[in-house]
Amino acid sequence: MKWMRLLFFSVFFVMAYSFVMQAQVQVKTPKNNSQRQLDESLAREFFAKKDFDKAKDLYLNLYEKNNQIYYYNQYVECLIQLNDYDEAEKSIKTFARTHPANWKSKVDLGYIYILKNENDKAAKYFNKLIKDVPSNKNSISEAANVMRSRGLNEYALALYNKGSKDVNVNYPYYLEKAYIYQSMLDFSNALENLLLQLEYNPSQYDMIKNRIRTMMYYDIDNSITDNIRFALLGKTQKNPDNEYFAELLIWFSLQIQDYDIALAQVKALDRRFGDRENDILYLADIVNDNKQFDIAIDAYKYIVDKGNSGAYYIIAKVGLLEMEYEKAIDEKNNDLKFYELLSERIDDALNEMGYSDYTLDLIVTQSKIFAYKLKRDNEAISLLEKGLSMNLTAYKKAVLKMELADIYLYKDEVWEATLLYSQIDKAMKEEPIGHEARFKNAQLRYFIGEFEWSLAVLNVLKSATSKLIANDAMTLSLLITDNLEYDTVALRRMSKADYYIYQQRYDLANLMLDSINAYNPNEVSMPYLLYRKATMAVNESDYLLADSLYKRIYEGYADSYMADEALMEDALLLEKQLNNNVGALKCYELLIDKYTASVYVAQARKNYRRLRDIK
Repeated sequence: MKWMRLLFFSVFFVMAYSFVMQAQVQVKTPKNNSQRQLDESLAREFFAKKDFDKAKDLYLNLYEKNNQIYYYNQYVECLIQLNDYDEAEKSIKTFARTHPANWKSKVDLGYIYILKNENDKAAKYFNKLIKDVPSNKNSISEAANVMRSRGLNEYALALYNKGSKDVNVNYPYYLEKAYIYQSMLDFSNALENLLLQLEYNPSQYDMIKNRIRTMMYYDIDNSITDNIRFALLGKTQKNPDNEYFAELLIWFSLQIQDYDIALAQVKALDRRFGDRENDILYLADIVNDNKQFDIAIDAYKYIVDKGNSGAYYIIAKVGLLEMEYEKAIDEKNNDLKFYELLSERIDDALNEMGYSDYTLDLIVTQSKIFAYKLKRDNEAISLLEKGLSMNLTAYKKAVLKMELADIYLYKDEVWEATLLYSQIDKAMKEEPIGHEARFKNAQLRYFIGEFEWSLAVLNVLKSATSKLIANDAMTLSLLITDNLEYDTVALRRMSKADYYIYQQRYDLANLMLDSINAYNPNEVSMPYLLYRKATMAVNESDYLLADSLYKRIYEGYADSYMADEALMEDALLLEKQLNNNVGALKCYELLIDKYTASVYVAQARKNYRRLRDIK
């Protein structure tokens, strides 16, 4: 039994000793780790404060104790920052002997030669280093990344070029070279490599598109944009079967508003691959929003010409006729024969496609032609009432009712009009079309001299969601307010003139405005009076008179609420009717610079850039 007790105590002693030693290790290790963390934190703090002398010693001590390469790299960086190139060179050479696969130290040694102005030695060294980098993607990428981090872009490019030709590497490095060229502001070569990468790996289309978008941010003289345009055109011509190049050209053309090129490419894709009609319609919507009517007409006509069996035929046919009407209105086309022929074509289309919510826009357009161009008011009303008898959504019924109310007001049937406006307002209270109906009702009350009623509604509408409605409400509200306080007689004549203008009774409107001018012209009423005379001059195609009237507003009444609107209208008149792009540019520029809070600034800036690029 004695030997058993001896064995028990021996085992107990060993276990106890082991426990004590383990506890000591557990206590000692945190102490060591704690000191290391403290030294590292202190070194990092000294480095951040550019106290490289103190940071250097700490990093060297950390490296010698822990043998972590990060500490060594930081030590070398401190030597470089201290301009102690000799010590850095000596240290790197020693380090390199024991770490032959560390590309950072190898590149840093050549970098030291450059810092010492030993350029020939550096060039010879890097040329040899590039040859010595093993033929595998990881080594080339690691060495080139270090070169790029030191700003040694030319050597990194040489290394990538070597790797791209090596059959063992089997990787072209297009993307990496594109990044380097872009950092060197060599956008031509950057773009070339991005397009080569797209050809190599089409799945990176979105990334490459974003890189090109970034390049466009640097463009201050259109040189980059021109390079991109020519490069993409060249690629699509040489590679007609590559959808990605074509898609990229379409996207880019939309960015720079080269809509004709975008449409040509979408049509080419549709002819080659099919199933692109939806893209063509999408493009037509974009150019319509930008008032590029000819391109929109071309887009719709392309689909219509493919025949009435297509899935998008009805949409395209409606769009085509709509665009021809919108273009005529935008160009102030008053040719009666044109509208007669267009009306006949719309009749044919409605007979072909039927009366439905798909052809609702044609019904509305036809009613406008009947009422305002051909003076067939009753036919316009009958057509809209026929549309209202169809099974339509509440919104589409509101659209037809709005058109019907406008025509009733045009015909001087005021109470029929106000009833319809009120119905739309009630049914679509929180929708933009409801706000529009409310504004038109307030405008109607202004026309008939109920200024207080009109003003109460307008003051609410000034905070409407739609900027255009809010701006119109603000303008009319200010007209009423200013003249109520200053000259009620002038206000009544102004409202009567506005109603005559709405009804296209320009002779009566001019007489009423002339009576204001003869009765009591003043700084409150004159800008409004001149603006209305300019509007009528435009509608009667007297563009030179309109131009002179607009100028009188923004030159003689620059602080008027009408000045920014007059500037915008004059710019459009100069550009579209008088072919005076130089004058239009000056108007846009003045509007942008002087009326920064104007609702027209965004459109003015857009138009200014477009005309500047044309110039």
